[in-house]
Amino acid sequence: MIPKYPFKPVANLDSLAKILDITRQELDDLYYSSDSFFILHDKKQKSDGSYRDIYDVKDRLKIIHDRISNTFLKKVYYPDYLQGSLKNKDFLTNAKNHLGKKILITEDITNFFPSISKKVVFEVWCGFFKFSKEVSEYLAELITYNGKLIQGGKASSYICNLIFWSRESELAEYLSKKGLKYTRYIDDITVSANRIITSKEKTDIIRRIYSLLKSVGAKPNRKKHKIMPRNKKQTVHNLNVNRDKPSMAKNKRNKIKAAVFECESIFKDSSNSDEYLKLFNQTMGRVNHMKRIHPIAGDILQKRLKLVTPKNKF
Repeated sequence: MIPKYPFKPVANLDSLAKILDITRQELDDLYYSSDSFFILHDKKQKSDGSYRDIYDVKDRLKIIHDRISNTFLKKVYYPDYLQGSLKNKDFLTNAKNHLGKKILITEDITNFFPSISKKVVFEVWCGFFKFSKEVSEYLAELITYNGKLIQGGKASSYICNLIFWSRESELAEYLSKKGLKYTRYIDDITVSANRIITSKEKTDIIRRIYSLLKSVGAKPNRKKHKIMPRNKKQTVHNLNVNRDKPSMAKNKRNKIKAAVFECESIFKDSSNSDEYLKLFNQTMGRVNHMKRIHPIAGDILQKRLKLVTPKNKF
């Protein structure tokens, strides 16, 4: 169940430069100036009122991030308990792991990306990949900003999946032997079971999860801690999972229908405006999301929306 990297470790910086298709001088230049390539792109407000910083990276370093991801991080075997930002895995596959369970426990990690220090990232390269210390130091520096992992970087989500690489597999296996299902979608942890869990077991599960987080300096968001029995509403990624299929709450579906109707209502008079283009794109994104969960209803809304495509979209 442990993640695996099937290739030989990178032993020195000359080899790393060759693998990344740059000169050793270019590699050194990027290493010593890496922080200057990061740009604060957006500040997204979270449900608790705080903000999440989203970063972009200037092209010269972004290309290297892409090569690091393609050459190393995408070549890793990620076990099924890891569900975030991986091929053929996403919020929906994660939710499907926990359908119709007798109990659901969910935990959220506070400010996950910036809580991951460069030291922890170094330990991933050195401990998991078994790269040399100098190679691990360079890679850790190249993908962190001011000594922390950033949200928005091409390598960041993959690193998030690997920071607990040895301890997490032990936890998932321990829970599996007790008939419990463990998954993690980046910073969202879910444990479910088809049987009744005692209070002692609940305490043990939560203690082990919090211990896992503490091992890398991360902290749980205790406000988002939930224990959901079968006779109450059970949600994963805001999807209802009480039954045999994930579903979106009816009020959210109704809001998406209302947004489509709004586009239809103002299309004739506003189809060339930037405001309408923005509304259309936002609504289409919401409809596409709904279609993945409710294919028939989503397809109907998508066809309606395509009839009012902005004239300045193309």
